[in-house]
Amino acid sequence: MRIYLVLALLLLVSQPPAILLSIDPSGVVEAEIKLMVSEGLNEVKLPAEPIPETIEVQVDDKTLIPIYDNGSLYFFSPTSGEAEITYLVNITAEDSIFSFEILGENLTSLKISPQIILLSAPEKVERLEYVDDELLIELYGPEEIEYAVRRPSTLIQEKTTKTEPTIPETATSASVEEKTTTTPHELTTRTTGSVESATTTTELATRTSPITTIREQAEAAANYYWIMVAAMVIVPAAALLAFFFSRRRGEEHRALSSVDRMILERIMEAGGSILQGELQSELMIPKTTLWRHVKKLEKLGYIQIVKEGPFNRLILVRGFR
Repeated sequence: MRIYLVLALLLLVSQPPAILLSIDPSGVVEAEIKLMVSEGLNEVKLPAEPIPETIEVQVDDKTLIPIYDNGSLYFFSPTSGEAEITYLVNITAEDSIFSFEILGENLTSLKISPQIILLSAPEKVERLEYVDDELLIELYGPEEIEYAVRRPSTLIQEKTTKTEPTIPETATSASVEEKTTTTPHELTTRTTGSVESATTTTELATRTSPITTIREQAEAAANYYWIMVAAMVIVPAAALLAFFFSRRRGEEHRALSSVDRMILERIMEAGGSILQGELQSELMIPKTTLWRHVKKLEKLGYIQIVKEGPFNRLILVRGFR
């Protein structure tokens, strides 16, 4: 009976690992490896270069301490069972083009988010399909993957105001006495003459024309009508926008988990900025888990991630209360 158990265990250990590399909408690549390990010291060849401080190893839901050296991961397991290894892949960026290498010759599953634009065509493709709007490629390494992140386009709306010039109306009438009338000022010219001399008299009179009064009343009524129409449209629209933004802010606050709030509170207590490594050591959160929450807060606009050499500084952009 023991011989059968040992043979079954050896068969499970000899099975190739299940490897999944996922590229999320922001371009971050996360590796997940599942395989059977034996009791004692185990060595695992990683399928892609990791960020060492993000490596996590669990065997039967127990966290183990890993040792990373030159592409291989070593860890001591107190029992045999299924191991799960997760970490963030170390990617390179140049001119908004990101890349990383798939190492080894094992079958690897590559899951790509719809916001990612794949710039390289893998050669040893075993299977290709869409799963929940995400592209899933099963391929054999080694292979270099290049991709870019699609940026949302911003539409700029311009408001133009049309100004219609007011053309003054001039009413001109002529009489025997050469009388010319202009609204709102009336200019009257009379000319009288005889054989010996001529006398010209010019009179300037100011008066309000009845036509002008009616026109001003009509324009005032029209302006009042358009003011009422504008008020009926603008006031409900403003109320609707205020309700929409308040509801959106409320949904963002409800989307924050207790870990998100704890991270924001610690950054506020630190004066508005803190190094990611320092935050991780204070909160005692696994590095991969902390990175997921940090990227989530960056997408929601609460924090900004600034690179300082090999470290990340988290800067608070806006509060959450």
